[in-house]
Amino acid sequence: MNKSIGLLLVNISVALYLFATGILGLSGKSWFKEGEIRRAVTGIFRGDIAEILIVVLAVFAIAAGVFILLRLFGIEIAITELLLVILAIVWVVFIILIDIIYPLNHRGANFIDWLRSIGSHLMVLGGIALATERFGG
Repeated sequence: MNKSIGLLLVNISVALYLFATGILGLSGKSWFKEGEIRRAVTGIFRGDIAEILIVVLAVFAIAAGVFILLRLFGIEIAITELLLVILAIVWVVFIILIDIIYPLNHRGANFIDWLRSIGSHLMVLGGIALATERFGG
């Protein structure tokens, strides 16, 4: 497979994933299987601050997904690069919360589920990096 086709597919899949994740977050449904983002955020923060964080992350994910898709169609918005770099930083924090802190506090998950979770989150982080001018594309 041609590298440019592979990069295109990764960018499209990450954009769609982020967009759908944001929509699910705003709709009040769980972002991922078993609501891991909601569990992780509410496991660390309580009340209104948890809901505010969930909404902020959801809106951020939707915007990043849309901006990645727009960039693929040649429509460049000035803040796209900045948004993607901020999203990458936020996603690293998300990985730390979901895949490191939450499992340490809740020993119920098995190792294979954890590998699947961190693997998918790292794929999204890689896709975000590939979508940026600085790191990939």
